[in-house]
Amino acid sequence: MTVRNLNSDQFALLEFKDRIAGPQNVIANNWTASTSVCNWIGVSCGILHKRVIALNLTSMNLRGTIPPHLGNLSFLLSLDLSSNHFYGHLPKELGQLHRLRTFRLSYNRLNGEISSCLGNLQRVRRLKMKNNNFTGTLPETLVNMSNLEILNLGFNQLSGQVPSSIFKISSLKIIDLCSNSLSGSLPNDMCQHLPKLEVLYLEDIEFSLFL
Repeated sequence: MTVRNLNSDQFALLEFKDRIAGPQNVIANNWTASTSVCNWIGVSCGILHKRVIALNLTSMNLRGTIPPHLGNLSFLLSLDLSSNHFYGHLPKELGQLHRLRTFRLSYNRLNGEISSCLGNLQRVRRLKMKNNNFTGTLPETLVNMSNLEILNLGFNQLSGQVPSSIFKISSLKIIDLCSNSLSGSLPNDMCQHLPKLEVLYLEDIEFSLFL
């Protein structure tokens, strides 16, 4: 079972590899089927089950798209692809990563709408996707991310109303929605629902103060 599952992780990452390019072909030369996926650059595996638990490729000057196959890394706890040149839409299959705690995609060129399937990631604590080209509205399903501590979607092209339910995620410490084309209302009991809130960035957003 372990071998089969490890092979499924390897297959998912090889599909990812086929869609990205980078300087000196670091990933192309290192991610090969002849070596254990646990020894690949940017990949970490669990000690006991040897499944992929982290994918950290931040600041590697990578260019490409994110394939739906990454949604099959079912033991993944951390996904960090920030500060690269990834473009295209986020596949809805990423909503299958039910163990995920950290989700970092900031400083890329991702576009399209933010899938409502991200609301399935109920264990995520850090959702960072600032400085991309996301459009459309904020999905109402984000309220299901009941362990969320950091919500950072600043500097995108989001529009429409900010769901008031977001201001009731009691675990939130940082909310950054600045520099979007958003509007909405701040509940007058917001501080009661956000007892841990430390930072609130709403610059360039048209907010009325009370419901």
